[in-house]
Amino acid sequence: MPRYHLLFLIFTGFLLPFCISAQSLPTIFSTQSGMVAPLHIPLILSGNFGEFRGDHFHTGLDFKTQGREGFPVLAAADGVVSRVKVSPWGYGHALYLKHANGMTTVYAHLSRFATPISSWLLERQYSKRVFSTDSRPGTDVTFSAGDTVGWSGNSGSSGGPHLHFEVRDENERPINPLQWAFNISDSKSPTLGSLRVIPLDSQGLENRSETVEVGSKGVFKIPAGNVRLAVEANDQLNGALNICGIYAIEVFIDGDLYSSLSIDTLNFSTNKDMNAHAYYPEWNSSRTQIHRFKPLPGNRLSIYNFTSDAGLWVVEDSTMNIFVKCSDAHGNIATKEYTLLGVTALDQETPHAQNSGIFRPAIPSTTTALAHGGVEVIWPKRSFYSRETASLQVFESGEFSIGPEDAALAKPFRVNVKNLMVNSSKWVAVRLSETGDRLGVEICESQEGLVTFSTRKMGRYILVQDTVPPRLLPKFSASPLVSNGNLVFHLEDALSGVSRVEGFIDGKWVLLRWDPKKKTAVYRALDSQHIPGVKSQITVRVEDAVGNESFWIGTVEMSK
Repeated sequence: MPRYHLLFLIFTGFLLPFCISAQSLPTIFSTQSGMVAPLHIPLILSGNFGEFRGDHFHTGLDFKTQGREGFPVLAAADGVVSRVKVSPWGYGHALYLKHANGMTTVYAHLSRFATPISSWLLERQYSKRVFSTDSRPGTDVTFSAGDTVGWSGNSGSSGGPHLHFEVRDENERPINPLQWAFNISDSKSPTLGSLRVIPLDSQGLENRSETVEVGSKGVFKIPAGNVRLAVEANDQLNGALNICGIYAIEVFIDGDLYSSLSIDTLNFSTNKDMNAHAYYPEWNSSRTQIHRFKPLPGNRLSIYNFTSDAGLWVVEDSTMNIFVKCSDAHGNIATKEYTLLGVTALDQETPHAQNSGIFRPAIPSTTTALAHGGVEVIWPKRSFYSRETASLQVFESGEFSIGPEDAALAKPFRVNVKNLMVNSSKWVAVRLSETGDRLGVEICESQEGLVTFSTRKMGRYILVQDTVPPRLLPKFSASPLVSNGNLVFHLEDALSGVSRVEGFIDGKWVLLRWDPKKKTAVYRALDSQHIPGVKSQITVRVEDAVGNESFWIGTVEMSK
């Protein structure tokens, strides 16, 4: 019997060995027909389905567009427009097509839409006086396979010009588009890196500070005891150096199947549980894609085809052989073996830093609350994916630290800070690195002597008042007017961030197309909302997330 099967079931007074039966990895995708490629240029991927992104799995394919915008984007199949979404963030300009079989295709980060959509959109934006929208035309707009639905771009939270393409099933679950026979070249096998051995203490808590990195050559000595395992794995496709995600992993321990997973269908309601599948400390700090072999107790992902119910123990003076097989969606395979040798372990619990803070066990099934030095932290039920030790430290500088910082969270938690300043407002919580650099900002609410905010990120925070309004001025010179007749403004905010942009010509609302990446807001002369050849008063208002405002008011002779 394999050495890792050291859990027993107690039944009617007898100890019964717990056994598993081997199951095979699901078949790698066959190429389906029925869709045309969404671009007519050579198909090179900068991102694939299921790779780690931020705090979620990537739910589509990212097609490179040769570093520029403006390539026609084609309908992958006959369909009707079911949704048009425009936002300065996220998918930017995105079009959703519903198909006869109930599936949906999504085309995101577009620079503009095809005429039937762009005309409807402009009318809607002016009638609703909004830039951002999420709606569908009142009458059906249909496209046939191969029709141009828009043009590629770099809108929203895109990191560079490309097309994000998704396929969703009839239940709006994203599925891997590489099931279809797109002409994408991939002869590169996945890359398997080091194994991570994560020890557990007698309470079942991960001692992540003692995680051991194990290579594939030689025998590695590991303290005997209960452990969890994870492995570094990623992939590349032909024509690009971008690091992509793998499709499937299966793991054998001492010859028996221990776990198997494949990432071919995801669910938006559980997609953030990627943080529980990843080895979070390294993903959070270095963006290294490390896959756990088994889900943490609170992980709701349905990507696991098989996981042993047995606990995993490294036995003293015994070896354990771990064989990992990794494949991509095109059938390329990589394998590695790792050998562990159990040695005498020191009997110690997960260490905590010596300080004046407070600690409390955090169990996923219950609410956890800590209060210390005027700061209260509340984690709702099922915030944690597994047993952890919650901590809170408060410092004389006014900073406070919430932990464990190296644990992923399934839900936001609430922080309440007593506010001794009378009639104060416009607070933000700044998350700091160990060196004091700003890592992020959370917007606070102030009421009845209390400042509160919600966040999914644990770490070191300090409250700061944001009283400085956004910066607003013409982009290129003293006048916002540029040669093509457009009005172009520069806008940015140093702390809480720009949240709203409005423009008026002679008191009439006009559409400003806001691009946070470029820090610009543009009125297009082609909108024809001005009187050509006469001087008009231009008013632009910018507001940040805590309500500070800036205005630019000037007179411009608009072009004919």
